[in-house]
Amino acid sequence: MFVNCFTVTMSLSIYKIAIKELSKEFGKNIPRFSLYEGGNIGFITNLCCVDENVNVKQICEKYNYEMGNPTKMLIDANMYNSNYSIYNTYNKEGPPFRLQFYNLQ
Repeated sequence: MFVNCFTVTMSLSIYKIAIKELSKEFGKNIPRFSLYEGGNIGFITNLCCVDENVNVKQICEKYNYEMGNPTKMLIDANMYNSNYSIYNTYNKEGPPFRLQFYNLQ
């Protein structure tokens, strides 16, 4: 299946809902978001992975989140659930993001 990986940025002083609540707007049982390093002081940026059919731009605008440019990625459909988290690979070659099994222990 195809997903979009993208960042969402919120101001620490002006936001309508927290990222955990925002991610619920993207769908149920989706991969967990992760903190995205870097950015301006006073802002928090997270990396998200959402089915390409979800209108994330509209959802982000609704809650005053700034959405980064999406990157389309092909994943195994059985990895599209909350047992996995999305991470930046920090590699110049190959895919920029990866889904990794989330260990609750």
